[in-house]
Amino acid sequence: MSSRLILLLVMLPWLASAAMGGAWPRAKGEGFLAASGTVEERDEFGLYRQSFSLYAEYGATGRLTFGVDLGGDALRMTKAIAFVRWPLRDLARKTKLALEVGLGQVEHENALRPGLSIGRGIAIGKHHGWLNADTRAILWESGTAFEVDLTAGLSLGARVKAMMQLQAGVPDQGQDYLRLAPSITYEMRPGAHLELGLTEPLWGGGARGVKLGLWRSF
Repeated sequence: MSSRLILLLVMLPWLASAAMGGAWPRAKGEGFLAASGTVEERDEFGLYRQSFSLYAEYGATGRLTFGVDLGGDALRMTKAIAFVRWPLRDLARKTKLALEVGLGQVEHENALRPGLSIGRGIAIGKHHGWLNADTRAILWESGTAFEVDLTAGLSLGARVKAMMQLQAGVPDQGQDYLRLAPSITYEMRPGAHLELGLTEPLWGGGARGVKLGLWRSF
């Protein structure tokens, strides 16, 4: 494992806290659904790799959020995790801290996925936004993997949000990676957003890709 990537994985959550970024529980009785598809550039066989993801969460109480995180490609589902998340500090505090525990399957093996999120809302002039750091460990019989996502988002207007995500990971097999994933969302109608994004590898494994997604709040 690269020492530079280890340092990044250790520092990202604290960088987010220092920069004032956030993670919040879903309000009681409210839900959120995000579905997306990604097409990556041609591989060595001249084929485009396609993948999908489905993420949903629901506020069961004012402090408990339940959800599912699914992902895969045209041939198989590679991730199916059900999780529960709860805050570790007073909800009135500006900097949020939450613990998440997920159970399910990754690469067709039973897996445990603990995670920690930290952050805080921000404002730049009249524009409001957020910074958020998610750290996760994926534990299963054949190995352990680690993931960190650092997200910065900003509302550019009544209907448009822009986001920049830095993704880092240490998979059990394959190359460690660091990639940039900018995206923009447009509110088509109340509670429904269309997302268009890109994926750009900065170091290690992965390929360039284009992402199209739909967000739905209910």
